[in-house]
Amino acid sequence: MPDVPRGPVGPFAFVFWNDDLDDDAVLAQLREIAGAGFVGVTLSARVGLSRRVGYLTPEFLRLVRVAVDECARLGLAVMLYDEASYPSGSANGAVVARDPAFAARCLVPVPRDVVVPGDGPRHDVAGYWRPALGRDLDARLLAVVARRAAAGDMDGGVDGDVDGDGDDTAVLLPVRAPGLVLLDLPPGAWTVTAVFDAASGGTIRGAHAEQDDGSALAPAAADLLDPAAVAAFLEITHDAYAAALGDHLGTTVVAMFTDEPFLLGRGHRPHARPYTPGLEAEVAASLGVDVAEVLRRLPALWDAGDGTRPGGTDPGATGFVRAYDDAVRARLHRVYYDAQAAWCAAHGVALTGHPAEPDDLATATRMHWPGQDTVWRWVLPGDGSGLEGPESTAPKVAASAARARGGAPSVTEVLGAYGWRLGLDEARWLLDWYLSRGVTTPVLHAFFASVRGGRAFESEPDLGRWNSWWPHLPPFVGYVRRVAELLAAHPPVWPVGVLSRPDAAPSGPVVRALLEAQVDFGYVDRAGAGLGGRPVLLDPDDGVPDVAALKDRLRAAGAPVVDAEPPAPDLRAVVLSGGAGYVLFHEGEDEVRTALRLPAAPDDACWWDPFTDARRAVERDGDGRVLVVLGRRRTLALVAADGHPVQPAAPAPAHRVDVTGWRGTVARVVGDAASTHDDAPGTPDDAAHELGLGDWAREPGLRRLSGSVRYVAEVDVPPGAGAARLDLGVVGDAATVRVDGEVVGHALTAPHVLDLAPGVLRPGRRALEVLVSNSAANYYEGDRRPSGLIGPVTVSW
Repeated sequence: MPDVPRGPVGPFAFVFWNDDLDDDAVLAQLREIAGAGFVGVTLSARVGLSRRVGYLTPEFLRLVRVAVDECARLGLAVMLYDEASYPSGSANGAVVARDPAFAARCLVPVPRDVVVPGDGPRHDVAGYWRPALGRDLDARLLAVVARRAAAGDMDGGVDGDVDGDGDDTAVLLPVRAPGLVLLDLPPGAWTVTAVFDAASGGTIRGAHAEQDDGSALAPAAADLLDPAAVAAFLEITHDAYAAALGDHLGTTVVAMFTDEPFLLGRGHRPHARPYTPGLEAEVAASLGVDVAEVLRRLPALWDAGDGTRPGGTDPGATGFVRAYDDAVRARLHRVYYDAQAAWCAAHGVALTGHPAEPDDLATATRMHWPGQDTVWRWVLPGDGSGLEGPESTAPKVAASAARARGGAPSVTEVLGAYGWRLGLDEARWLLDWYLSRGVTTPVLHAFFASVRGGRAFESEPDLGRWNSWWPHLPPFVGYVRRVAELLAAHPPVWPVGVLSRPDAAPSGPVVRALLEAQVDFGYVDRAGAGLGGRPVLLDPDDGVPDVAALKDRLRAAGAPVVDAEPPAPDLRAVVLSGGAGYVLFHEGEDEVRTALRLPAAPDDACWWDPFTDARRAVERDGDGRVLVVLGRRRTLALVAADGHPVQPAAPAPAHRVDVTGWRGTVARVVGDAASTHDDAPGTPDDAAHELGLGDWAREPGLRRLSGSVRYVAEVDVPPGAGAARLDLGVVGDAATVRVDGEVVGHALTAPHVLDLAPGVLRPGRRALEVLVSNSAANYYEGDRRPSGLIGPVTVSW
């Protein structure tokens, strides 16, 4: 069996094929992505794909072959997306079309209250009930259970009360043809629950515009717990790709991406719980009871409400409900993930993607390259969402699962559906949030083939050519790639393992205490998935640890410990393995100034800025501590110089001049140029309109202009100026700076400041050029977000 590929690491572009594509459109987009510095692409059919192209048709597969051939030529790795839109597992409805019995199934309760009077013979008051699930002809009555109305939850049973807290009054009633139940019960108030096995009615988002959520044509979700349905899925999708791309599998094609499979599908019927025929036998085996006892307990699944997340289980459940959910998860792993993994391994590619839940460590570990996603503005800078709640665990879940698999690449789908208001400033924070926690292969969501019509608002924003920031994306991508490669070459040291339930990694106070004290960690599955080495294990149930005592314990064990004085809670310190150094990420909004005690730093250590790729000298205080000044949205690595030129620390600027006389002209427009202007008398043409410093969105007629403006000015540089600092002041949003026609830096996040090495600003009159791109939301959303070079602009030396 071929080895599963181990890489590459670095940013992939999630490509949306969402219109009527041809060869030229496919090739042009791939060439743009390669030119931006991505290491690979994830090819995905998406809502809006034309019927002419179709999904998994000969024309679709021909275009895939064209794309993969071009990726091989460009040096781009390829992940194949295994579904039309999402969630995965249904082949755009083709699985259920092959056999309706392959549709996703569920358990549904139909309750009835019954009062049996206390007088008279029971045969005089007993009656029949024919429970029904509407007019569903295919629903199967699995069990009918009567419980005392005041009995509370049904978390136990007869035969020794397996869980110790059960309700022995529950009665499994026999069902008589043609589906009648005799309510022969002792006197009292009862709740009788009929439990049906039925199709969930869930769907997926399909590839075509008329197949989206809520449409009658939305594709039916398949039963991912049914081996036959999963085998059909692999045959329809994976085998079709193998036939079209066989010689590329394991070379250019490195992975198959499976996307958050929902056991019930989207928009499923109310009160559904995941099920497949025969599951009750697996639950019985796990509890050591007979199947009848499991059937008797089924109403307990709804005692706390529906209680399920998209993955189909409830991490807060206990007792019988927990056992049921564990059986569901175990079957999903065995039937769906393991079958996918086996197919991928047999074809020399990796299984990657992400589970339906962000904190599901056990499911992520089933993949060769474990992954997670963060989309829909679930996590934002400055509001604590990166440290608290299930979504906050996603990066460490992916990285910890990868560590448990022996150091495989860890993957994330990120930036998706953050809206057109997403800027490079926020995108930088999100990518740093993942990188600082050990994820090395981010898949940036998404690069639209088209924004025609409503396509611009389907999981927006586009991250590529249809966005204002497109001219500035290459330096951003280059930064992510350099950091990912450093982390992959020297995997972070995690001296602490935080114990985790398999399906609910912890967040909150314990995690916050560790990260804010620069103590790195990984999640350790209580069921046995480990981090390697001998980490100190912490149980969140024991409360927040004494971090100072923990650091003493780590030092005694020989682990590298980072100490900051004064404390720097917004600083995330990553210790690189093999004594390779440290990476410092800034997760806050205010500049960090501190002194760090960093054991075992490289002898010829220097600061390396992975965004600018520049190196400068390290300064220390009298105690040997490393002095750190880290600005907002900045990252620094303390690494060996290895012969690279190192600039001395720049002296404090003594002179400052204001740069005035700026003249700006429109260089690029997003969307229809004619539609970017407000309808106002005397609206100027883009090409002819000259702008000065200030917010162009406040200019008459330019409120909706999204794109780029090129500003030019001159500055007189005196002899001996040396190193300089160019402060652009307020910028909306991203800037690229040229001096005398040569690019000297990029200012993509606030503060928009560039440190220029000696010789960049040579004595004499120098021509400055600043290309500024604003938010695409001004065009797409009608916002009036600050736009342009607002300033003031100063140069200091």
